[in-house]
Amino acid sequence: MFFDYQRNQEGSITDFSYTSAEETPNRKPRLLVIDDEESVCNFLSDFLSKEYECLTATSADEAFKILEEEKFAIILSDINLPDKNGIELARKIKEETPDTVVVMISGKADLESAINAIRAGAFDYIQKPFDLDNLEVSIKRALEHHLSLVGKRKYEEHLKRLIEQRTEEADHFLWYDTLTDLPNRFLFEDRLTQAIEQARYNKTIIATVLISINQLKRVYSILGTKHGDAVLREFVSRVKKCLSPGETLARFDDEFAILMVTIDREQQVIELIEEIKSALRKPIKLYDEEILLTISAGISIFPNDCRNAQEALKNAGIALEKAKEEGGDNWLFFTSDLTEKSLNRLKMEMDLRRAIESDEFELHFQPKVDISTGKIIGAEALIRWNKPKVGMISPADFIPLAEETGLIIPLGNWVLRKAFTQCRLWMDKKKGFTVGVNLSAHQLREKNFVEKVNQLINETGVDPNLLEFEVTETILLKDPKESATILSELRELGIKILIDDFGTGYSSLSYLKSLPLDGLKIDKSFIQGISAKDQGGAEFIVAIVTLAHTLRLKVVAEGVEREEELNLLRLVRCDEAQGFLFGKPMLPEMFANFWS
Repeated sequence: MFFDYQRNQEGSITDFSYTSAEETPNRKPRLLVIDDEESVCNFLSDFLSKEYECLTATSADEAFKILEEEKFAIILSDINLPDKNGIELARKIKEETPDTVVVMISGKADLESAINAIRAGAFDYIQKPFDLDNLEVSIKRALEHHLSLVGKRKYEEHLKRLIEQRTEEADHFLWYDTLTDLPNRFLFEDRLTQAIEQARYNKTIIATVLISINQLKRVYSILGTKHGDAVLREFVSRVKKCLSPGETLARFDDEFAILMVTIDREQQVIELIEEIKSALRKPIKLYDEEILLTISAGISIFPNDCRNAQEALKNAGIALEKAKEEGGDNWLFFTSDLTEKSLNRLKMEMDLRRAIESDEFELHFQPKVDISTGKIIGAEALIRWNKPKVGMISPADFIPLAEETGLIIPLGNWVLRKAFTQCRLWMDKKKGFTVGVNLSAHQLREKNFVEKVNQLINETGVDPNLLEFEVTETILLKDPKESATILSELRELGIKILIDDFGTGYSSLSYLKSLPLDGLKIDKSFIQGISAKDQGGAEFIVAIVTLAHTLRLKVVAEGVEREEELNLLRLVRCDEAQGFLFGKPMLPEMFANFWS
């Protein structure tokens, strides 16, 4: 989404609206720079002018006068202005133009003010002196947030208009099936079109599923229309119970369609179809008759195999026909061809399933040290696949596949049990020794996950205060509200929560202050090669440590391999460290010998 405006003959802006990238591919987002130093305004305006249309102001009053006439995607403002502070500025802007994203500029001494400005409505802050790369990333992140706000608002407005249009009975019949009261093809295609536009905008995936009842024609021919309709309504009732909020079930004459917009992996589609098949295993009772139904299904995934609603339905239809050809009671994904890559992936998936059943995995532990004392105080649990006749397979090769196929759930459960058990064995030998475990997005979103963790704590007898769960920024930001709820429940059990690989994702005060956290781990890419002589790298570490300690979070440095790196971390009062300088990941028995 871009920003479109029109100028009159004098060059002033007379109209402003949001339009799609396809309509205005050359338009630039608008940005207002506010700083009492005109040289800073000019520098930032010049630096950002390639990607943004920039205006400047040297005071809050001047900025508000501009805002009365103009609209902006982003406002980049100094925290301390001669006539207003950043907190008042951020609050007023968010009240009057909620779609505008405010990014504050502050010096090191103004960190507390920056945090207060975030609380008042600012999205992020940038610290002086500027690191131009970080500046570009921060502004880009602010633009993405702005686009998300605009898109959400426009999408909600569109849905509201649709709801209002469907209030009249005649309009309802136009969009809904009269027998089942499900959306018909027209409404489904409309929702599918909107969902594809939203998915393209958010870079997410959606699934279109076409379902055919294998016995439908036979049911109608034997039972007649009245009883056939009753069977159909019961079928719809059972399928509806399998759907999640936000998923759409529609009727296309002899077929049904499902729109899944809240998925992040194809395995979820399979799970839904299998749930529907399971719901149909109980016969439908109609007077003295028992009718058993089975289904065939075809699946199309956007953006993998389609570009629009028409292609999605066409491809799902092709897959459905092929599923019927293979005997019914079956489902198939649409595919143009099984490439060599697909075959290799399929083989890897089969090997991975077999490995879980055969217990081919090992849990290694990498030591963590207290930087101030140099003592080993904990370890991170890391899974390894020791494949027979092949040897060790890198987690980078099988973890992504496990996430895509849903195998990360049994794999993650195995890791949790092994890690909890090992931590319990070490409890009496080394007081206060902690064990960290990485969590995936699928584990965190798993139904009753907190209850399962609590049950595992009781079964193993481990002290939950010695456990640390590590989650990435990307996982938390996918659904911050739900993440905060789950993490809070885990913390109530006594488990500590740490952000893993901090700095590689959407590093921002705006989520650090809102999530229930105990610490963060600086990604190794920011640690390796730094020293007191590396001013840029050192300042970045200082900023992170200062920020974390301000928010009462501990800081762990990953990937420490050299004494120079450790010396700098000690100098800036980083709390803990891990890396090859202290020890590589090792089996539990080797670890016990190592620390002794």
